[in-house]
Amino acid sequence: MPDFSQLTFRSLAVHRVGNKMRNEGVLIAANNYALTDELLRNALLDYFLTPFARYNGYYKFTHPADIKLNELFTFCRHVFDNHSEFLEQSVNIAKHLYNQSTHPKIQGGELCIAYFADCVLEDELTDAIGIFKSEQKDTFLKPLERNQSISFSLEKGINLKHLDKGCLIFNTAEADGYRVLLVDKLSKSPAEAQYWRDDFLRLERLQDNGFVTENYLSLCHQYGEDTFGVEQGKKDQLLFLNKTLQYFTDHELFDISDFSEQVFEDRPEHAGRFKEFKERFEEENNLTSFNDFKISQPAVKIMKRKLRSLIKLDTNIDIKLNSESTEQFIERGYDEERKMFFYKVYFNEEQ
Repeated sequence: MPDFSQLTFRSLAVHRVGNKMRNEGVLIAANNYALTDELLRNALLDYFLTPFARYNGYYKFTHPADIKLNELFTFCRHVFDNHSEFLEQSVNIAKHLYNQSTHPKIQGGELCIAYFADCVLEDELTDAIGIFKSEQKDTFLKPLERNQSISFSLEKGINLKHLDKGCLIFNTAEADGYRVLLVDKLSKSPAEAQYWRDDFLRLERLQDNGFVTENYLSLCHQYGEDTFGVEQGKKDQLLFLNKTLQYFTDHELFDISDFSEQVFEDRPEHAGRFKEFKERFEEENNLTSFNDFKISQPAVKIMKRKLRSLIKLDTNIDIKLNSESTEQFIERGYDEERKMFFYKVYFNEEQ
């Protein structure tokens, strides 16, 4: 992940970009924003950069014909080559975003474009361009003191705790489309997600160790659902998932033979079935086949939050399985008299 401890905030331009379908237009700043207030500068740095301190996965600019035809790649390249073009290229970025803002659900908002010097990415000191769009406005209570009394006024503004959309483009790996981090918290529908990531930025996910780790865990989750979930029920599915997550947590390197031996230790017949399922999964999702790779622990942490080890029952009872060691303390069965499935749980003391 990037290290911002040495970072310098060099330039900022603030434009407003509306919805082109509603002819809302673009408000273009005539000059760079003067960052003379240190408190404001620090608040903006937190607002812009905090979402990128967590693992999000790296992207790169792409284009089906030639990377130089990707507008954002070209605008950023001009700025990296000559910082004096920053304001001019920020205007080009704002106009390009406006041309992509044609979906009826896209909201207008302030577009902040920043230039940062001295970011550290994978032990490399590099500059970065940040593009941040604020769409949602929150309502705030502003207290006013007057004549020994306090009153409130309602004001709308940008919540500094929630960045709606953003990206950081690092000046490294130019020939491969740079290295880009992405934030998009508001895109609920595929069309909205496509507008920011695909139409405006034209990004594709970098197939690094983080990408491979995420996809392998998704593959294992799907195998558990399609195999154990159908044949043995939710319990065995989640126990398999817990074994998988434990393997990824405990190992630096993934090796498919070692993985199959450890995870399918009690069910060796699944090793061959898993290999066949893996090959189909990779083909259907257009993924490169990897049998060994370095495990990304930040990606594992993200997937742990997504893949919940929870059995939700239609009787409004939830059972959480914390680790593979719980297998000996829970049994699944069927009650002929009630015509219902049941779980039997063993324990010594309630906590």
